[in-house]
Amino acid sequence: MKNIRIKLPLIVLVLFVVQACGPTEEEKRAKEQARMDSLLKVQQQQIAEETARLQQQNAENLTSEETQGQEEMTSESEGYTFAQNGEYAVQVGAFRSEEKAEGYIAKWSDRNYPNAYTVKVGEEEYGDVWFRVRVGFFDSKEAAEKLGAELAAEINSGYWVSKVK
Repeated sequence: MKNIRIKLPLIVLVLFVVQACGPTEEEKRAKEQARMDSLLKVQQQQIAEETARLQQQNAENLTSEETQGQEEMTSESEGYTFAQNGEYAVQVGAFRSEEKAEGYIAKWSDRNYPNAYTVKVGEEEYGDVWFRVRVGFFDSKEAAEKLGAELAAEINSGYWVSKVK
C-alpha cells in the first residue's frame, strides 16, 4: 500500500510534466494560422503570375493581329465611330456559359452593333470562368461612356467601360 501511495503521485507528476512540455492550444492555432497565411500568399502569387501570363498572351495576340497588315479602320453604327484599335469597350454582360454569351452577342449584332465580342476571363482550374460580352472599340472613354449610357437606357441594364489595351 505504501508503494501505491508513493507511485501514484509520482505518475501524476510525470503525466503533468509530459503534458506541460507539449505545445499549447494557442501555439497550435498560431502555427495553423501561419500555415494558412503561407498558403494564401502562394495562391496570390500564382494568381499574379497567371494574370501576367494572360496579359502578355493578350498583348502578343494584339500585336500579331497588327503585324498581319490589318490597317486601322473605323465603322459607323448609329452615329458611333468604332475604332478597330481603340483602347476602350463597353461591357454589356457577363455570363458563366459561353453559349449564353454568344447568344447575347447575336442580339447586339442584330441591333447594328457589329463590333460585339466575348472575352474569356478566369481560371478553369478553379471553376471561376466568365464570358464577358463587350461592344466595340473606342478611341476615347467619353465615346464609350456615351454608347454605354444609351445602351443602358435601351436595354434597362447596367454597363461597364473597360480599358482593353
